[in-house]
Amino acid sequence: MTFNILHILGFAGTGLILLAVLYPTLVYRGKLGEHYSLLNHFISELGEVGVSRAAWIFNTGLLLAGLVLLPYVVGLGIAFDNLLGWLGTAAGIIAVLGVAAAGVFPMNNIKPHTTAALTYFRAGLVMVFFFGLAIFFQPSGKAIIPQAANILSLLAFLAYGTFLVLPMTGKKKQETTNILDPEQEPERPRFWAFPALEWLVFFSTIAWLFGMTFFI
Repeated sequence: MTFNILHILGFAGTGLILLAVLYPTLVYRGKLGEHYSLLNHFISELGEVGVSRAAWIFNTGLLLAGLVLLPYVVGLGIAFDNLLGWLGTAAGIIAVLGVAAAGVFPMNNIKPHTTAALTYFRAGLVMVFFFGLAIFFQPSGKAIIPQAANILSLLAFLAYGTFLVLPMTGKKKQETTNILDPEQEPERPRFWAFPALEWLVFFSTIAWLFGMTFFI
């Protein structure tokens, strides 16, 4: 693999996200003094000012990662240079701007934060879908990313789709204004499917970004 600007931007953006999440997770203490758990805490709680000890690291990290990944997704469109790739880029631009906005508006401002976060999740779903198609329909003998990489696209697509569909199913349908609000439950369950699925989206996206960056 020869390093180029796409590798630098992709790995830098992925690294910023990981750093923005890792340290705040380790030092987090909730309103009841609880440690952070991937099984029942939303990712956004790491940026809750006044609660999360390292909220500024999380929020700043999201903002910087979004800005770094913005030219990255444009670069992917240039690399594919076809309609599917450019559709993936268009969705990717919206997605990374949503990530940056989620850092600008932490969950203390729950309405704009939820709008930013859902913008990211919805656009992220479309992004991995179109880039997955761009990989699948690459001209024979001119592939820039191996077809095996689409396993990561499929896993990410399923994670995004499940996460977005879950609130619309079941007996208790969530309103978009409180979909990411931990206060929606009077008592936090030991296992909460919705935030756990949000973490599944996170890890599948990190894997997808790493795979796309490694193989491009």
